[in-house]
Amino acid sequence: MGKSVMPVIILALLSTMLPGFSKAYASPFELAHDDGNADYGWSDFYPYAAMVGFSPPSQNWRITAIRLHATCILRGAQVFYVQIWDAGLNTVYWSAFLPSSVFKNATLDWYTIQLPNVVVTGDFYVVIVPMFTLDGSQLWISVDDDPPVANTSFIADVDKHAVLASMNATSRRPGDFMVRVVGEPTPTPPELKLSSIDVGKEETIVAFTYPGEVMSMGARLVKRDGSFTEENITRDGQSLIVRVGDEGVLNVFVITLGSEVIGTSIRLETGLRSFYKSLLTNYTVLKAKSDEMRRQLDSLARENEELRLELRDSNILISVLEERVKVLMGNITQQSQQMAGLTRSIEDLRVENRLLLSSTIILAAILLATIVPRMWRFRRK
Repeated sequence: MGKSVMPVIILALLSTMLPGFSKAYASPFELAHDDGNADYGWSDFYPYAAMVGFSPPSQNWRITAIRLHATCILRGAQVFYVQIWDAGLNTVYWSAFLPSSVFKNATLDWYTIQLPNVVVTGDFYVVIVPMFTLDGSQLWISVDDDPPVANTSFIADVDKHAVLASMNATSRRPGDFMVRVVGEPTPTPPELKLSSIDVGKEETIVAFTYPGEVMSMGARLVKRDGSFTEENITRDGQSLIVRVGDEGVLNVFVITLGSEVIGTSIRLETGLRSFYKSLLTNYTVLKAKSDEMRRQLDSLARENEELRLELRDSNILISVLEERVKVLMGNITQQSQQMAGLTRSIEDLRVENRLLLSSTIILAAILLATIVPRMWRFRRK
């Protein structure tokens, strides 16, 4: 862990060798990385923060106080923030403090910030947000740069809940933030878990599950500018429900019957609500188009029914016409047969007429041949 961690190692060894040591150990114990001598000071504007990681000698650890070596120029009413993050960078504790309630003006020294028995499980981080301003209070956190360096100090962005760089990065002056933790082992507490998120048009409903008994509970939304609002939280059985109308980091905590603080956090992004509103807009447009298409479909269905009825009537009419055509075809066939018979009769009559004409001509010729000579002789007499 680095410098000044020998007491931690001794406590860990004793915990291993002596059964039940953790339960019997009641005195607060201090976790530290620095050697107690400050070499320079660090500060920055929001949302940048000093972040220090710790590995407690017990899996479950109750933090009772933070010790901070720093100096602060007291001016105005600007607050600074203290946060505890778990190994996954989720906030398990968050609070704001007036510098005048903690520090002496422009005095470099160790200062103790009491915490309400914050319970952590495994590795955790202490995050100090100095909230540096040009015209307000200016908090400078001491840094120990004497080797060996523990490599557990970082610069963090509390707005993004992200680690930006290690203090040992080549672009920064290496060292350990002079931040210490006072605490003690504690029994395994029930876990506060996120169970559901329901993003609505006007608010986001966030539900958590906590199976244990609680003395009190609370919810706080830290906005992007560093300001915060207290949110209403209700309990229904094992569910804790928070309704939020803005974006930011939502910190939820419960205080157990043993006065321990158990907390967690969730980031409610602006993009999530914007995405929801975009989806809602698209849904509204698609719904209008769907309604219009449904109306068109109903109209087409009615037209289709009318066409189906017309087609049925047309089929009936076609059937009637086909019967009539069949009758007409029969009549035409019959007429054709009759015409063929008439044609044959006509042809027979023509043949007969030609025969009669021929007979008439022959008969006339015979008559002429008989009568004319007689008349000729009669005239001569």
